[in-house]
Amino acid sequence: MTHLEYLKLVKEVNRLRNEINLFNNEEISEAALDNLKHEITQYESKNPHKISPNSPNYTVAGGVLEKFQKQNHQRRMLSLNDIFNQDEFQEWVRRWQNYAQKENFLFQSSQKYICEPKIDGLAISIFYKNGTLTKAITRGDGWVGELVTDNILQIKSIPKNINFDKELEIRGEIFFTKSNFEDLNKKILQSKIQGRAGKTGIQGVFANPRNAAAGTIRQLDSSIVAQRDLSFIAYSGYISSTNNS
Repeated sequence: MTHLEYLKLVKEVNRLRNEINLFNNEEISEAALDNLKHEITQYESKNPHKISPNSPNYTVAGGVLEKFQKQNHQRRMLSLNDIFNQDEFQEWVRRWQNYAQKENFLFQSSQKYICEPKIDGLAISIFYKNGTLTKAITRGDGWVGELVTDNILQIKSIPKNINFDKELEIRGEIFFTKSNFEDLNKKILQSKIQGRAGKTGIQGVFANPRNAAAGTIRQLDSSIVAQRDLSFIAYSGYISSTNNS
């Protein structure tokens, strides 16, 4: 791949990612998009001095739709990169070790890693104050997200109140289980509820659970969210720096 071809591919992959993340429009399959991103990763590993600042490996897909209020993140909200084989994993380990040494992090030579299934949905940041859910923000571009609190309050698996008396930020993923996704599309086909773009029948069914989750959270009518059985899993938490703890 030439550098010009690399730059064109970066531009096209970013366009495809934004179509998915902003408008839930999947022009190619998720696997095909991952393969294109992998071509970019391979070029960058061989040409580290030619990496574009717009590379999908160093930027977060998406942004903020005008219909939602913007909200700044307290700390940048990143996305994950994909690897396809053992060599790429070793390369990731090398980069992480170099970063840890540069930042003076404690890094053991016998460092262990764990693997877990990838849950593909919509990243969300949820805030609690004195045990009450007060705010929820999508990832957006990583720096600024969409304020979707009313919609998040409709998800049964997200507690509205917790036993914690400080300000707390919880980050996680909103998603559809396979069975709930199939049930959703079944109801849309039967015209029991509205689906994609407010349509019913075959035109309203969702192509995949990821698009369905993202499209649901971006609804202006929170009652639509309440009709759909979304799930949530948390993966990190931060106590607000404004607390003395």
